[in-house]
Amino acid sequence: MNGLINFVTLYRHQMTALNLLRMNDSFLLSMEQGTGKTLPSLYRIYELLKYKEINRALIVCPKSVIASWQRDMEKFTPEARELLKQADVINYDAVWRHQQYKRQYDLILLDEAHSIVNRTSKRAEFLLRLSVTAKYRYLLTGTPIGNGRLEDTWSLFCFMDPYLVGSRIYSNIWKSLTGGKGSYYDWLGRYAYLDQYHKPFKYKHVREVQDLIADYSYSIKKADCLDLPEKLPDEIRILPLSEMKLYKAMAKDSAVEEMELIADNPLVKELYLREIPSGHLKETPLTTSKRGALSDVLAELGDKKLVIFAEFTASINIIKEVLDKEGVTYTTQDGKSDKDNWRRFQSDKTIRCIICQYASGYQGIDLYAADTILYYEPTLRSIVLEQSRDRIHRNGQKNKCSYIHFLTAGTIEQQIYRTVSNYQDFTKKLFTEYMSTYQRTYRR
Repeated sequence: MNGLINFVTLYRHQMTALNLLRMNDSFLLSMEQGTGKTLPSLYRIYELLKYKEINRALIVCPKSVIASWQRDMEKFTPEARELLKQADVINYDAVWRHQQYKRQYDLILLDEAHSIVNRTSKRAEFLLRLSVTAKYRYLLTGTPIGNGRLEDTWSLFCFMDPYLVGSRIYSNIWKSLTGGKGSYYDWLGRYAYLDQYHKPFKYKHVREVQDLIADYSYSIKKADCLDLPEKLPDEIRILPLSEMKLYKAMAKDSAVEEMELIADNPLVKELYLREIPSGHLKETPLTTSKRGALSDVLAELGDKKLVIFAEFTASINIIKEVLDKEGVTYTTQDGKSDKDNWRRFQSDKTIRCIICQYASGYQGIDLYAADTILYYEPTLRSIVLEQSRDRIHRNGQKNKCSYIHFLTAGTIEQQIYRTVSNYQDFTKKLFTEYMSTYQRTYRR
């Protein structure tokens, strides 16, 4: 460790991050999950409050991450904590809905900043407008900015220096590069080739964007700064499909006659095809080989702690049934549970398992009390998979980290996993391609 600053001890890379925040009123910390972005950010906010550079600060983060900010605030002295109370900490889904946040803030910080890349979302529009009058604007993300979906950078760098003309939001940063007003469409004209749907499919002047990112951000990976055990390769367990007839009926005919169930659009059809391998269809219980496979994993691990990720509430209920049957103590981290349940899993040696719904557990929490994650079913988003892996691969982990994936043979699960493990999202287009291949492969 390096850099003892009165009361908060920072690693060398955290000191670098803090110094860069000190040097820049607008900046992006693109630091991999587990490298510790919140401490240098809180110290910077504390400094600005202490020296009366700011009066009010706003920290916006996912709901599941609020506890992490509160945890790190506790590492400061009582005097510093009292000052930090002047910072509002609120989640993305609530900030734009409540009138009390429609006020002038001297500093705005967005944690998990990729949450605003959809520029037309209500949260992005609200926060871009709110940031116009802020003096300090900081972004944090655990997801490195690569050369895929470069259009996502427009919102991020617009947030750092936006301006309004009437009701329209423009970017001073992009304005200086594109030669226009700094609008999203100016960005597209300068940096993207568009397909027939007017969506980017290829980029130009990429080096220019890369240079801009380098000027306004600091990026570091855990491998470069922390002495953590390695991540082991994924362990894939291919399981038989118990409801083959049901799956084929839905895949080929978009209907299951005996259940009077019709998939009237591709999204519903995709949902049903994901549910069937996991043992349920519209919450109707089905047979699934995942029950027995889960019991096997529990037996293999003995008394070791285990993290289980699942997508569907019905899947979580099945997992609970198996854990109850096996006499395994557990807690859950989902939209209905106490947001601090992960802390209980970390500290209570009697709790052997935590079941995390992807949306509630893939970011902002520490689960390094376990060194194994079981993925009961795959997620559609690559960022969710990557960040969920890091819940156990964090500072404090002493063992090599293992990742077990349940994939049902002959189903959409295998294609989803192949896609997201290659750092791509499983999109509507890929679902259409999957169905086309399935129809050719499994003809009557």
